[in-house]
Amino acid sequence: MLDVIQISYFEENADEHFEILQMFAPHAKRVEGVKGIFEAHKAAAELAETNCFYVVDADAVIDETFKFNFKPSSSKKEYGHFLQTDCIYTWRSRNPINDLIYGYGGVKLFPKKRLMKAKNWNVDMTTTLGCPFVPQYQISNVTAFNVNPFETWKSAFRECAKLASAIIPHGDSLDNIYRLKVWQERGSGRPYGEYCILGAKQGADFGTAYRNNPHILAKINDFKWLKETFDDAT
Repeated sequence: MLDVIQISYFEENADEHFEILQMFAPHAKRVEGVKGIFEAHKAAAELAETNCFYVVDADAVIDETFKFNFKPSSSKKEYGHFLQTDCIYTWRSRNPINDLIYGYGGVKLFPKKRLMKAKNWNVDMTTTLGCPFVPQYQISNVTAFNVNPFETWKSAFRECAKLASAIIPHGDSLDNIYRLKVWQERGSGRPYGEYCILGAKQGADFGTAYRNNPHILAKINDFKWLKETFDDAT
């Protein structure tokens, strides 16, 4: 059985979600309080004892139908010539505010060696390791990011900046346009929905303005800058 690792950075419900995760993966491990998205994923790779391992975000509430039973094969290939063991796999998640269902916030499976060798973190994790991103169509979890105004705004801002900048490889432009529209328009009546819509609109503007400037786009991974931007916006 492949390792399953939750990555948390002081999220409000991380402990509760880890307990739920253990119902589906009793052997699950945790990486807690490591500053920086890249550094936290590297810590997860160091903790993993299997060649590939699952990563679960701390705001993920695992779906009762999901099973951590997919194991990449070293003899099977994706996209014609990439070994499964060299690919990143991402499952779908449901957004609790706008009900979108796609890879945002979903469970991911990483190749340990690729992640260990990575030298830096680009704007999005799927552009960092130089290996294919393979979407899986089963729902793995609900991404329960709407726990307070800042966390809700931050999540929407980061995701919509990615969608608007088209930084994610193999993305469907029509899907991205539709998702951006939904993020910016739907869910105002849900808990913290107004902060989600505000963050989505501002993130979309930011991603559009700096789509050709990866250095500036990388600010979406700087949580201090995000908090300052949120404070200015609200």
